[in-house]
Amino acid sequence: MLRAYFVELSLRNLSFVKLKSLVCGLIGTLLLFSAQSFADDDNADGLVPTDYFDFIFVAEPQVSPDGARILFVKTSVKEDASGRNSHIYIIDGDQAPRRFTQGDGDRQPRWSPDGNTIAFVRSVDDKAQVFLMPANGGEASQVTELEQSMRSFEWFADSKRLLLTIATSPDEGAAKISKDNNDDDEVKRAEPDIVVVKNAKYIANGSGFLDDKRRHVFLYDIEQKSLEQLSVNSDYNINSPQVSQDGAYIVYAADKTGDEYDGSPNQDIYRLDIESKQSKALTSHLHRQSQPRLSPNNKHIAYLHTEANFAQTDLWVMDNDGKNAKNLTGGFDRFAGSATWGAKGNTLYFLANDKGAVRLFSAEVGSAKVTQVISENKTLNHFTLSPNGKFALFTMEDSTNLPALFRFDFTNKALTKLTDFNDGLLAESVLSPAEDVWFKNEKDMDIQGFLHKPIGYVAGKKYPLVLNIKGGPGGMWGHRWFHENQMYATKGYAVAYVNYRGSNGYGIAHSQAVRLDYGGADYEDNIQFLDTVLAQNPWIDQEQLYITGGSHGGFLTNWITTKTDRFRAAVTQRSVSSWISEAGTQEFTPRQMTSEFGGNLWQNFDYYWDRSPLQFADKVSTPTLIIHSDSDMITPIGQGQEWFYALKANNVPTEMVIFKGENHSLSRSGTPTNLVERLDRILEWFERYSQ
Repeated sequence: MLRAYFVELSLRNLSFVKLKSLVCGLIGTLLLFSAQSFADDDNADGLVPTDYFDFIFVAEPQVSPDGARILFVKTSVKEDASGRNSHIYIIDGDQAPRRFTQGDGDRQPRWSPDGNTIAFVRSVDDKAQVFLMPANGGEASQVTELEQSMRSFEWFADSKRLLLTIATSPDEGAAKISKDNNDDDEVKRAEPDIVVVKNAKYIANGSGFLDDKRRHVFLYDIEQKSLEQLSVNSDYNINSPQVSQDGAYIVYAADKTGDEYDGSPNQDIYRLDIESKQSKALTSHLHRQSQPRLSPNNKHIAYLHTEANFAQTDLWVMDNDGKNAKNLTGGFDRFAGSATWGAKGNTLYFLANDKGAVRLFSAEVGSAKVTQVISENKTLNHFTLSPNGKFALFTMEDSTNLPALFRFDFTNKALTKLTDFNDGLLAESVLSPAEDVWFKNEKDMDIQGFLHKPIGYVAGKKYPLVLNIKGGPGGMWGHRWFHENQMYATKGYAVAYVNYRGSNGYGIAHSQAVRLDYGGADYEDNIQFLDTVLAQNPWIDQEQLYITGGSHGGFLTNWITTKTDRFRAAVTQRSVSSWISEAGTQEFTPRQMTSEFGGNLWQNFDYYWDRSPLQFADKVSTPTLIIHSDSDMITPIGQGQEWFYALKANNVPTEMVIFKGENHSLSRSGTPTNLVERLDRILEWFERYSQ
């Protein structure tokens, strides 16, 4: 579905009483078991949904110019669970992390090139503004008072100016530093509340209806408090801008075909001269070039290149005038991620999905040799490099560890953990690690899945199993933190999930194998995986199987229950029930759907309808809980409503839970209280049909 939306995983145990260290001695007598709670270890105290409120997440590490200090963002759930707080922390040398800024929504910390000042973003009256703070501490001062929406910023090398990316409308002219004073008290007539739709792409998940604002770049002089627009107000967006070391030009990516809001896949790399404000195209390709990054000496530009729809994304490098373009990962059968230049400008570092892990790789500019730098079965994210290139920072996680900040020294290969915010909670919780399960599908392809044993597993006993289907079909599950799976395991369930055909991390052939075969290759891999797990693990009760999934996983949950009644209960989340109505109501344009489905509705109607679970809803007998959000623009609420209507019409036990104000990202970044409620509802539904 052109989507790599992952289910953020979490579940709550309604039948356990959460007993921590203060009552540890009473666990044996007070632990409550439900019909599905098979854990026999009286000391087993796994995670429950409300533990999500105590999780701490870290991101955005930034190294000071001298390499001695580190900034990062720590995110936690608000006391009332209505949202999240984000605070900027600092690590000074070998000292423990400490809070650096006092705002509850501070983010995007950036060291000035001279190391004396830290810039960051804080919202004022719901508008993102830049604040500055002395690097040695002190009071933060607001330096912008923008009316428009600022999307990003970065320093110029002189530490006196900022490059701002601001969304503006063509009729607004230049972005305004502050609101115009208007003392006119005249009562004005209310304006009509309408949306005028002109473009094929007119809605977006998390944004709702789109306006005519486009992202352009501005130069902000800190001392003069002046704002100068550098790019013209045209109907395109500037993406990933970066300023050259001499401050003379900017490189950026943009789709200037005029078809960006018709679903065009195009994007090229441009160079904008700051003095003349003229842009020059450095690439010219029908498909996508993105995320340009200037080398330390500004002689070269690294960027990502995608040759065609559904093709592999490769890492390329070219001269800063666009000449001598070269593919560095043509022989690397994985999708390359955004690259970071090494200090000497002859090496690029990047992250890539690989067999359930996200690993660090390097590519040599001269030889195009790709080397795996970190091989652990972990998921790395938020990669950044120290200015001298001697060490890297990133977050790292796996199936039993929340993301923490790590330092990797290139000289001695030492890996040092820098934050431990979640260690206390995890230390007093019993966790179930993911175990690899490989099998060959009917095409003789090697497919990787994962299995969690239930907490308190005892040989010789029977346990239920949840088949948890990922979204996508792109993306990948595996060696990363999925709190939902841990919470299933707490309740005594085994949990199984597979990176079926279409997933990333196994080569381009695997990724493309689901093309024009929704409900075919993806279905077969899930069912063959389930059968493999059952055959290899006779302790799983084949009469106690449950199924859930979100997005494409929701589609497959619906699809699978039209074909089998082997599952006691199903929970389908943000699913697709009909590709006919999905095509005309979600954020992807006719052009994009045509590419994905081999034609539009009138050209390939049979495929749209024949792969729609709705056509076969009269075959469903599995009790089904439908979870949907009313602001979902990827799989709009109508998909859940149609499935609910169909199951009710066919007398299938069903309920629908609608989360108001949430979108397609409920399970990952939704309001914490709603995120946890979702987990409660899933678990309660499975328990209801366990008898």
